[in-house]
Amino acid sequence: MGSLGFVPDPKLRFLSATPPFPSQLAIIQSLDTTLLISPETPLLFHNLKRARLISTRDISEHGKMGMEDLPKGLASSNASKIAKRLGSVSGGRILDVATAGGGFIDTLMKTLKDYDSFVGIDYCASATSKKEMESAKKRFEGKPVRFFEMNAEDLKFEDESFDTVCISHSLHHLGKIDRVLAEMKRVLRIGGNFILQEVYCDGDQTAAQKADVLEHEWEARIDSLLGITHNKTLTKQRIMNIVNSLELRELEVFDSTHPIDCLFCKRKHECEDPKNQATFHNSIKEIDDAFKRIENHSDLETRNRLKEEGERIKETIAKSGSASASYLFIIGKT
Repeated sequence: MGSLGFVPDPKLRFLSATPPFPSQLAIIQSLDTTLLISPETPLLFHNLKRARLISTRDISEHGKMGMEDLPKGLASSNASKIAKRLGSVSGGRILDVATAGGGFIDTLMKTLKDYDSFVGIDYCASATSKKEMESAKKRFEGKPVRFFEMNAEDLKFEDESFDTVCISHSLHHLGKIDRVLAEMKRVLRIGGNFILQEVYCDGDQTAAQKADVLEHEWEARIDSLLGITHNKTLTKQRIMNIVNSLELRELEVFDSTHPIDCLFCKRKHECEDPKNQATFHNSIKEIDDAFKRIENHSDLETRNRLKEEGERIKETIAKSGSASASYLFIIGKT
């Protein structure tokens, strides 16, 4: 039981060292002290063998890690490798920074070997983010999760308060990246897990992924007009420079075209086609909703320019479709 006093979910024993079911599958994983995995060129620097037992009955009952029915694009990505890696992690007391609606907490609950409790914090810079947090509190009610409105540059926790700290797709939302990561490292116990994932804007991405980057950076300019910190999508090298500055041990880096969430999504086959109607209409709605936030803004010139840019992005999406940009998933220890 974690320090927050919640009763753990019974599913926390999934992927335990001694599975409760007699039917077991031994999976030998090659885990490296320094590892870069990409769909094109997997590079292994230090070979460190570990074995763990996974109950095949547990897999079928909980639907976690079931990779037998994945669409081609998702199957060829590193999403399943990332999920399996997380399946070897005992999370303990977990802090999720820039949690928004708790989406990454939900992902970790589905993939971690086990965990005690979660704390999600967010600065809640907009009315939308405040609503997301309130919605998350209701959605996770009865589970070992607490949410707090808090500035990540000044975390209100003592040193080494957590066993795992994480931040998901939020570096580009931070005004002072180095300060936030230093605070995360401060509250992480020695030997704890530091998890980070972040989309990048460069590299060999499809036209549909590039359209997603265009839309995201357009929405960032809208946030900036409203005084909300939202920077351009980072390059892969910039992300690695930030991570290297943390001086983590046993660093592992995965490069993936598909998010882990896709593994558990009911629409994963439909989304294989970046031009599917549901994705198209959702992207158009996101653009329209984003513009509504500034339709009465006093800066008429900027407002009109952003509207024109938004319409051009709609045309791009209609032509190429839209798909999530590639991202880096990084895990290391202090």
